Amino acid sequence: MADRLLAAPQGPPPIIGHGPVWERLIAESRAPTGAYLFVGPRGVGKSLVARRFAERLVCGLGGEHPDECSSCEKARAGGHPDIVVVSPSERQRIGVNDARGVVQRAARTPVESDRKVFIIDREMTEPAANALLKTLEEPTGSTVFILVSVSAEDYPTTVASRCRIIHFGKVGASELVEALVIRGVNRSEAEVVAEVAGGRPQMALQLRGEAPTARFRFAWREKAEQLAERDHLGAGQALAMVDEVLTHTERMLDRVRPSRSMVGRERERAQRETRRQRRLLWVSGLEIMAGWFVDAAARELSGSGGGPGKGMRPASVEPARALRSADLILQAGVELSRLNLRPRARLAELFCRLVRQ
Repeated sequence: MADRLLAAPQGPPPIIGHGPVWERLIAESRAPTGAYLFVGPRGVGKSLVARRFAERLVCGLGGEHPDECSSCEKARAGGHPDIVVVSPSERQRIGVNDARGVVQRAARTPVESDRKVFIIDREMTEPAANALLKTLEEPTGSTVFILVSVSAEDYPTTVASRCRIIHFGKVGASELVEALVIRGVNRSEAEVVAEVAGGRPQMALQLRGEAPTARFRFAWREKAEQLAERDHLGAGQALAMVDEVLTHTERMLDRVRPSRSMVGRERERAQRETRRQRRLLWVSGLEIMAGWFVDAAARELSGSGGGPGKGMRPASVEPARALRSADLILQAGVELSRLNLRPRARLAELFCRLVRQ
């Protein structure tokens, strides 16, 4: 899905951002190490880079050719026999039996290329990771593993230490804006979309042309201002505020929800993508709120009268409190992105705590 969403009107899908990382991988593609671990925030493009890197690794010309070759065409279409994406549809995590299957396939010779590439783009159980350990400890020149995760700590140290760790950060807002403008989005809309996307190229390109985006952004910023101005917030009031922002979040998901005509694995993929996007939007909304508090602190410290945004009046908030609030908000975002929490209860707790600061 990322390849489709990040595609330019013609030609192979470009990688937005991550220039130094991609240059490093290009340099290594002729003689890669046996295992890589791509780590970084969700939605920043790790999966796309993993697939593009795999394309180069199985291409007989190393990806260096002016026209499409059959190998790259197969890889981009998801049909190359020497690129294996390990992602069981029925479970959220890769289990030990899946890992043993990978080990067995890794022992076979490549079908068409000089190499086989395994992309493991899902969380793994600890037994599954340990089942891969011996294969990673004794790499062959014909097999490359690319593990994709939020953090190296998601794997046992014994596994992570056998991999070359490649760090990915969020893409700068200006780079996202320019990528959107190139694709025909007017600059003012591109700036709103880039803020909502929060450094995530895939989300930015999904959101272009989406009417609810500006309302989503305004709702979360408005809540930040309302919380900064209050000195008391009851549980019922907090839940009402949370319900409003969550309603705006759900409206943003219409583009990825499974349609009634979808069945089987297609429907499962759409459901999984909807869940993933929902979590990213929770985090994005919280980052927008945190940004409002950081901006408020900066205005107070500088004495600037600059407003917080179109349609919003500047609120006065003590800088230390604003920065504490931003820290609490970002911590809640980390929890919601990685833990199986009920967002309504966690956000209501956060909103009450922000008022008590």
